Amino acid sequence: MQTSLIHMGQRLKQILKQRKIKVIDFAKKAGFTNQIAHYHLRKSDMKRANLERFCTIIGITTEEFMRWNGAQLIAQDKNLHHGERLLAIIAEKGLNRSRLAERMDMSRRTMYNLFEKQTFSPSELERAAKAVDISLEAFLNPGTVAEARNSDTEEMMTQREKYYKLLEDHNELLHLYNNLKDEVIQLRRELQEVKKVAKTR
Repeated sequence: MQTSLIHMGQRLKQILKQRKIKVIDFAKKAGFTNQIAHYHLRKSDMKRANLERFCTIIGITTEEFMRWNGAQLIAQDKNLHHGERLLAIIAEKGLNRSRLAERMDMSRRTMYNLFEKQTFSPSELERAAKAVDISLEAFLNPGTVAEARNSDTEEMMTQREKYYKLLEDHNELLHLYNNLKDEVIQLRRELQEVKKVAKTR
């Protein structure tokens, strides 16, 4: 049995590649740094507002984005107990369960109920994988190379989150700086005009 689980960042990356749009050019059009662009390409989910904005930049509709025929189907092992798999990842990474519940946007009781479930729904799978910061492929295929690439500890996950937050803050400050710089240039021009007028009087 296969379930279609869309990794939004991977899909965006593939569409950019098919349309021969460089990531750096996409970043410029979107108004953020190359690092932030790669951050979005690594994310499995995407806010609706960002999806619509990115589609406009690329020149496609959101429906075309969602129907893209390069969507990856991730095979699920029928014998894999999703709740136990989540517990194993939590133990392996030494994750704090209270913090994990916050990341999954649910109560501890609801999260503990998940541990008992044999099979997660697609949305639960995405939330669980995102919360422990691994790909869906790695979650569904323990012991694979994909899992090895996603074996970060909680400290590493926290540091990465801080890093990306700093990048976003830097991008916003840079944008603000450029706006202020333009305003200063405009004010200087206006001041020069005022001085010229004053001299003619």
